[in-house]
Formats: sequence, structure tokens, C-alpha cells
Amino acid sequence: FSTMVKLKKFKGYIPPKEVAPKLIAPPYDVVNTKEARAMAGDNEMSFLHVNRPDLEFPDDTDPYSQQIYDRARDNLKKFMDKGYLVQDKAARVYIYAQKMGTHIQYGIVALSHIDDYEKGLIKKHEFTRKDKEADRTKFTDIQNANVGPVFLTYKHKETIDAVVREVVSKQECYSHVVSEDGFEHTLWLVNEFYSDFIVHEFGTIPNTYIADGHHRAASAYNVGKMRKEKALAEGKQLTGEEDFHYFMTLLYPDNNLKVLDYNRVLKDFNGNTEQQVMEKIGKAYEISPAEDPRPKSKGIHTLYIGKKWYQLKVKPGVVDEKDPIKSLDVEVLMDNVLKPIFGIEDPRTDKRIDFVGGIRGLKELEKRCGEDCVCAFAMYPVSIAEIMSVADSGKTMPPKSTWFEPKPKSGFVVHVIENN
Repeated sequence: FSTMVKLKKFKGYIPPKEVAPKLIAPPYDVVNTKEARAMAGDNEMSFLHVNRPDLEFPDDTDPYSQQIYDRARDNLKKFMDKGYLVQDKAARVYIYAQKMGTHIQYGIVALSHIDDYEKGLIKKHEFTRKDKEADRTKFTDIQNANVGPVFLTYKHKETIDAVVREVVSKQECYSHVVSEDGFEHTLWLVNEFYSDFIVHEFGTIPNTYIADGHHRAASAYNVGKMRKEKALAEGKQLTGEEDFHYFMTLLYPDNNLKVLDYNRVLKDFNGNTEQQVMEKIGKAYEISPAEDPRPKSKGIHTLYIGKKWYQLKVKPGVVDEKDPIKSLDVEVLMDNVLKPIFGIEDPRTDKRIDFVGGIRGLKELEKRCGEDCVCAFAMYPVSIAEIMSVADSGKTMPPKSTWFEPKPKSGFVVHVIENN
């Protein structure tokens, strides 16, 4: 009975080198149907046909109708039949690198065990929505595959970092793709010796943490659990190594990840004047004109109001530093500004607040204030350490607090659940 995480090698389905640039696509949850349809265009190799098959149906189609799940299964089979996805000859782990500007992050693609998810060795920091979870569970079950990885992080380990450096510096990559946003995606096939070494080293790591993909993780767990229960009901002897016990994950060390800011824009002053808003904010914050609109450190936000940027520095004694949630900048803003001044009780449902991912830049906040908003708050990005600390305490991150970039593409490696 292991108290460390368990990884496993697998024979992934991967696009041949010459197919990869046409095939790899965004994860299902970052594009809507219209965007997916426009992106796929007339490219029959686009992986969006596999992870967003709704793009092939009229707009008024129920997204949860059986025909969409069936099409997902049929399209994956078609990709395999046509040789767009070919099963690897050997079981291994893969290294997937993403480059955004000068930032490069190296992740390991391997299978993680559903028992680790159940026992809480794979830690979460977000609630899942039941409807989305049910949809992904059905999708994964009918398609019989993990078509996108769950994005995990872990406390880095030098022995693993060293092997990754060794592979990417000495070995030719298998495929390299520059996506439409200019980001670079590179895949290496790791040999048996290094794959076994990496799997062994992860056996000394007590926890992994979900960075992105809570719905994918929950649904992969659900599928594994359903299949396990069915096999046991049929009187089968299980070893715990059957393929349905595993799901595809992409693991990045905590020291190699980029978390971007996630900013807030407000549609009205909640009955206050601009001056009253500033006076009320001044109770918890020291306000000064901002030379640079980007917050410099934790405990500092910036505010764009009346076409000017201000720095807001939390006053001493305002923050409970011992509480992993209450000490987060987004929560400090919520408790001292958004709730008491703007009357925002539930940011998930309140239409008067909107969220702008850091990838869009601070100019986007100024633009929104010229269109449909009255002011904007720019936040300092949360750190991986803060996310881990929240997950360790068994709590969940406040909504819209983490924005990971670059996001892993789907289709580079697919895990088809073997029937054993």
C-alpha cells in the first residue's frame, strides 16, 4: 500500500512527424463550438474533430446528445485507421516542452493511478461542476480514451530535472510544432532506461497537484471506477494494473511553471461615486499613483479608474497571513473591496464583474474600461507555492485565481484505454 504517487509508462498514440503540425489543437475547454469550427476549417486532420466533435453538427444541437459522444468515438477510430495517430511501438514516458517567448517548460507525459486520486495523493484545489463532470465522464467512457492530459505539478526533484535536461539536450526531438499563437510545442520519446528511471523517481514523491484539468481528472477517475466495479461484479480477479486504473497526465515541476495574473473588471460602482470608491478603498490600502501599471509583488494590486492607474498596497494588519486562503491577494481584494464596496457576493454568478486572463495584457483592461466597465483591478500572479498550500490544507482556490500559460495542446499523445 503505497503512500507515494505511482506513474506508469504506456504505448501512446502519436501523430507522425509530418502530421503533427496539422493535427495538434487546443484543449476542448478553451474554445467554444464556433471557434473550434473556424479553427478546424477544412482541415480533416485537426484534433478538434476528436475533442470537439460538436463542431460537425448544426448550432442548435444539444451538446450532451448521444450522437456527439458517438461521433467522438468514431472520429478517434478514423484518426487511428487513417494513420493520423499511430500507436507507439514501445511503452515509455514522453517529454513535452512548451515555449512562450523566453519561457520554456518541460513536462513528463505518463499515466497516473486512479487510486492516487481517490486517496488524495493527487491533490485538488478546485470544485468540479457536476454537469461538466458527467459530460466528460460519458465522453471518456464512450471514446475509451484520454484525449487530453490532466495537467499536474509536483515539488521538483533534481534527479528528475537532470534526466529531462539530459534527454532534451542530447536526443533529437520526435516532433516540433509552432502553433498559430507563436508558441512552440516539442515532443521527445524517452528511451526505456530513462523512462524506467523517471517512473522509479516519482515513486519517492508523496504528492502531485492538479494545476489545470479538474474535470478531466474527475471524469478519468469515474471511468476507471465504473470499469473496476463492473469487472468485480463479473467475478474477475483484478491486479490494480489493468489499464482502466490509469489516466494520462502531464507533469511539470513547480520550479518550471508560469502562472499569469487573472484580473478583474467591474461594470458599475454599486451606487458610489468614483471619489467614494477611492475613499473606501483607502481604509485597507495605501493608494498612490502607479508609475508602472503592473503590480510589483504580492500584497500590491493596481487600479485603473478615471483613465489613471493607481497602486494599492495592503495596509499592515489587514491580512491574516496564517490562513492559506485569506492571505491570497484575490481574496484580500474580495474581502476588502469587491464585497463591501461593490456588493459582489458571488463572483461566479454576479454579472457585474468579469475576469480577464493575464495573456491578454493590461491594455485589455484599459480597453474594457472604455467599453463596458468603470474600473479594473490588476493582480499579482498567485504562486505555485500558494496553490500547493491551499491544496495541502484541503481547501479550494477562489474562483478565477489561476491562469496557466502556455496551455498544453491536445493530440500530441493520446492514451487509448487497453482492454485487458
